Amino acid sequence: MSTEIDAVAGPEDAGARLDVFLASHPEVGSRSAAQRLIDAGRVTVDGLKRPKRHLVAPGERVAAVLEEPPAAAPDEPVAHFGIAYEDEHLI
Repeated sequence: MSTEIDAVAGPEDAGARLDVFLASHPEVGSRSAAQRLIDAGRVTVDGLKRPKRHLVAPGERVAAVLEEPPAAAPDEPVAHFGIAYEDEHLI
């Protein structure tokens, strides 16, 4: 399941780069994560895709669909091996 951010820029956000504005939301986590979202086309400003250098203006609506975290690695090994020959001295 993916998480969505829908934020409206306030007067204090005027002139901030889009990636910096997104990084200020705890759900995004970092500026590099925000840049990856923008580069992947998962961020819109007033319904339009904008570059990460876009300067946010007050009143603009920024929407982002966050990436889903990668699935956890299984506890058991992926490869299963069969025993070709076995006796009391050798497997």
